[in-house]
Amino acid sequence: MSGERKPRARKRPRGAPTHVAQLPLRPTPRMRSVIDTRFYGGLRVYNACLGEALRRDRALRADPRFEEAKALPKGKPESPQGLARHQAFDAIDCAHGFTESAIMSFGSWLRQSWVRDQVLCQEAQTLARRAFLAAERWHYGKGGKPRFKAQRRGIHSLECKDGCGSLKVKFTKDNLTGLQWGRGFVVPFAQPKSHDEQAELDRITGLVAAGKLISCRITRAKVRGRWAYRAQFVLDGPPPVRHSVGTEQVSIDMGPSTVHVVSQTTAQHCQLAPGVAYAAKALRRAQRKLDRQHRKGSPSCFDAQRRHKSGRCDWNERSHNAQRTQVLVGELHRVLSARRDTEHCQLANQLIGLGPTLRAEKLNYVAWQKRFPKSVRDRAPGSFVAKLRYKAESAGGGLYEYDPRTTALSQTCICARQAKKPLSERTHRCPCGVVADRDLFSAFLGFFVEPKDGIDTLDAGEANAAYSTRHDLGGAPASRNAAGAAKQQVHRRSPSGRRSVVRIAKRLNRRSDRAARPKLVQPLPTATAA
Repeated sequence: MSGERKPRARKRPRGAPTHVAQLPLRPTPRMRSVIDTRFYGGLRVYNACLGEALRRDRALRADPRFEEAKALPKGKPESPQGLARHQAFDAIDCAHGFTESAIMSFGSWLRQSWVRDQVLCQEAQTLARRAFLAAERWHYGKGGKPRFKAQRRGIHSLECKDGCGSLKVKFTKDNLTGLQWGRGFVVPFAQPKSHDEQAELDRITGLVAAGKLISCRITRAKVRGRWAYRAQFVLDGPPPVRHSVGTEQVSIDMGPSTVHVVSQTTAQHCQLAPGVAYAAKALRRAQRKLDRQHRKGSPSCFDAQRRHKSGRCDWNERSHNAQRTQVLVGELHRVLSARRDTEHCQLANQLIGLGPTLRAEKLNYVAWQKRFPKSVRDRAPGSFVAKLRYKAESAGGGLYEYDPRTTALSQTCICARQAKKPLSERTHRCPCGVVADRDLFSAFLGFFVEPKDGIDTLDAGEANAAYSTRHDLGGAPASRNAAGAAKQQVHRRSPSGRRSVVRIAKRLNRRSDRAARPKLVQPLPTATAA
């Protein structure tokens, strides 16, 4: 029939790999003012879309049909029961407009008056989609209730859906010169300062020229109290391979601040994010300084026992020194997070260099926050495991996590004997003659855990046969000693300044002069003849 529409052919296959590249932007002061105004408009659009999504969710829950749909029997989506329940919920969502397309249409409708000039079409739609996904997670019980964005913090990114949006790259003589944001507004890129930055710019230029650009976004983050802007590009194809991938199997034993790694040929202790110790110490000092300024500048915020009163803080008029300290605290938080993320990626790349097939215990890292609060706050072992899983899957492998309640590897020996050990005992000793580092031995036993009837079980026979060839499980120092050595290396004293050297030299000279000074000895009284 002539009236039928042909299905549109897909330009890219579904699920095709993509990767993100970014370049720093260097806007002028006038451009910064325009960019901040557009981000403020995006903030207002996001809050309005989130409020509308929550209002529609409340109306949906108050509908009697919602309770009737909840009373329907559950089942798989392929089964008739599950299909009927799914269709009932879909009908209620469409009736109240609690769908992604409806909220995106509401975001486009908000582009009136001054908002139309600051927030363009696709940016408003992506902001509305972001607000709907946050409300949907809370609707299904997968997350907490979303909060409105405060004007002080704002939003940190604006993006388009595809290459037809307002965010595009600007070409001048086959070179990338800047990010074009709407008509006649081009934000220039920063000049590369090293060979690696120039190589990355050339790689992005080649991919964009080849038509691999899918969409663009602009992001911002506060660095030393000022907004720093970056342009991100979603590019078609897998990311470039910058690190080699090994062929061994790797088993790890996680700790709050250490990672114990055992592969088929090596065994080693690794400190988790050792570089964050200095940033954490500086952050603590800045926080204590800000607390002293808070107590001095607003004593009414504290009770007689010098505890902060509950409720809203009344410290609104901060001094210039307090404002600088507040900026310093935020900057140190950023430095700590960036340093931790960098060292997490470095350690994950080292493990993937041994092999992409990894094994580890399935631990509750949230429970560690109560027992090891400072260490987990600074080193984030759960974030490292999530990053390691993602990198392993990208390299063609994966992370297999076994249940520690059924295996108890830190209490089990290759002779199948189990004995509880306190945390202070870091060496595994068994009457059968096995003496090894407790954490390395636990990681070694992880190679021989396999699911049997849905329960993770240790095969002690295979572990006993393979242990005779391993002589590196007890040679490494204990994990506590290794952690202490790494901590001393991180916390080494910085070299003394010039004034300190002169002052110390004068003090030593005074001591040496005092020691070389002759002592006055009074002669003993002599007896006189009568």
